[in-house]
Amino acid sequence: MKRFFGTFQGENIILSGQEFLHAKKVLRLNEGDEVIANTNDEYDYHCKIQKFNKNDCILTVLDKILCPSLPKRNIVLFQMLPKKDYFDNIIAKSIELGVNKIIPFTSEYTMIKDIKKERVEMQVMTACKQCERSKLVEVTSPIKLQQIPDMLKTFDLVIFAYENSDTPFDSKILENRQNIALIVGNEGGFSQNEANFLEKYCTTISLGKRILRCDTAVITLLSLVSILSKN
Repeated sequence: MKRFFGTFQGENIILSGQEFLHAKKVLRLNEGDEVIANTNDEYDYHCKIQKFNKNDCILTVLDKILCPSLPKRNIVLFQMLPKKDYFDNIIAKSIELGVNKIIPFTSEYTMIKDIKKERVEMQVMTACKQCERSKLVEVTSPIKLQQIPDMLKTFDLVIFAYENSDTPFDSKILENRQNIALIVGNEGGFSQNEANFLEKYCTTISLGKRILRCDTAVITLLSLVSILSKN
């Protein structure tokens, strides 16, 4: 069943903008067809298309269930801003692997200093629909690396994936951890000063002897954390 993001208007759900156009022009759905609608909460809403208007679509809610795809842990990714193509892949795969929030950051070796918010929001919605998540993942505006420590105080565990570390990943560090932060670099990596700065606040681990592309590193680390923490 096709899935869309909409907003409640009274007891009905309204599809507008790109979601409306996708339903009407691309998928060519008809009044009476049934779809799954999400409204950025914890539920999947089983709906019937009541009416197509000129600029929106009205859905009648038939039933709702708790979304089974929502993560059980709060995993936040601090991602050093990489090249656009890498970041696109990181957004999609992080959402599929259960991340709750993505916080991009700049550093000594980042060439890109900002993100295109509208483009990112569309990628987030596409990824959430792909893996059937009912709540959209937040991707914040970029921060500076030096701001990260102040944001780590609420986490039970902070994992820093550093290419020069000799400490292998140990699943025991995930025991009884609910709020987990992950810090991953970009294709340029961290300067020695930056790594020394972050290591004071983190559990530093290695992802192996081979140097991974930054999007591969994110997929590897998130797969380990998500699967082993039963996220």
